[in-house]
Amino acid sequence: MTEKSLVVQHNKLIESRYKLKVTEQRLIKLLVSMIEPDDEDFKQYEIRVSYLANIVGIKSGDIYPAIDRAVETLMDTPIKFNDGDDKVNVRWLSSSRYKTKEGIALLRFDPELKPFLLQLKEQFTSYKLINIIRLKHIYSIRIYELLKQYERIGKRRFNIEDLRKILMIDDGEYKQYRDFRRWVLKVSQKELEEKTDISFEWNEEKTKRVCVAIEFIIKSQKRNEKSASEIVEIIPKENDSKKPIDNLLNHVVEGLLAIGVTRITAEKLAKEYDEERIQSAIAYTHAQHRDGRLNNPAGFVVEAVKNGYRDNQAEERKRKEESAKVEANKKARRKEWEGMKTRWNAWRVERVDAYAASLDAETLGREKASFRESLKGSVMAKSVCSNPESEARHFRIYLAGKMSGLGILEWAQATGVDMSPFVEFARLDGKL
Repeated sequence: MTEKSLVVQHNKLIESRYKLKVTEQRLIKLLVSMIEPDDEDFKQYEIRVSYLANIVGIKSGDIYPAIDRAVETLMDTPIKFNDGDDKVNVRWLSSSRYKTKEGIALLRFDPELKPFLLQLKEQFTSYKLINIIRLKHIYSIRIYELLKQYERIGKRRFNIEDLRKILMIDDGEYKQYRDFRRWVLKVSQKELEEKTDISFEWNEEKTKRVCVAIEFIIKSQKRNEKSASEIVEIIPKENDSKKPIDNLLNHVVEGLLAIGVTRITAEKLAKEYDEERIQSAIAYTHAQHRDGRLNNPAGFVVEAVKNGYRDNQAEERKRKEESAKVEANKKARRKEWEGMKTRWNAWRVERVDAYAASLDAETLGREKASFRESLKGSVMAKSVCSNPESEARHFRIYLAGKMSGLGILEWAQATGVDMSPFVEFARLDGKL
């Protein structure tokens, strides 16, 4: 990757339907940028694993498993689009190979993609890879490409449903337009403005107060220099004389040094054993240390490398940690939701009391008479009227039932509260 590396794709590929995580999107765009303009066939594209991890944003302790998952996804996830009368359903990659001793990954595109990535003369869009390689939101890269395609025109219109289909947003995800606007459009807008060579605004088209389409207003801009400098740091210099194996050694040596291994020992291990073995030993040592089982992590990691120790429970532990985190987040949101209901109920009481106070004595009397009449024959009549406080409380509930605009959505709109994280709880509690 250099400052001038280009991603060139047929427009049909840009407008195709697929959904990938940010790591997977970065990986595939990096591979596309390696295609030469005069290539007549796909090559086996060769990338250093440590360099690839740095580019796509994988933490050093999880390099091989993370890249494995990303590559498997690219070999399994279909891209769907129309090519004339044909419906195309194809995978990104057809094969992958790791040379673990050299720290090299060899990846090849699916042959079906040739018409959409090779020898493009028309109906294609190109942009500098450096614009998107540090975008962090799952939809930012897709929206960047869709708008970059129309940069010269300056506008692009989408029906909301069509845009959701291209981005492959599930029916139950961001169902309300306000959620789609907040978590897809606004987040992407902020990222593109800060990190790429285009920015955008949008106008909304509404039918019966419901947004059915948006028109993007696309503006060219200079890429943010702060963002650019962050990326330039990971681009190899033209006069960089280090061989790939040297960079690989430095990479694993740093991981060993961080645990407390001496530099002489770390460099010796890095030369004698492959990166995957050392990274597994480092990850295992960290796990043991977190559990309080080690007094000497540096000594343990050396033994782990030499003897090939592996953390066989890593996946199960990670699953449990993720499950516990999800449950903790859900409990925290439930607690916050209960607090929101309390605030909403207080707001309703205030609204009802204000309404009751606005009634003249005659009207208020009629309302109370109607309230008492509604209790006749009810088994609750005696308990409701057992004391003034109970009667006043139930009279307030009676008035609330006759008023409109007291729902939790009306409260959220009136007080500026974002309800989107609590929709599930509101439905479960029968508030929506």
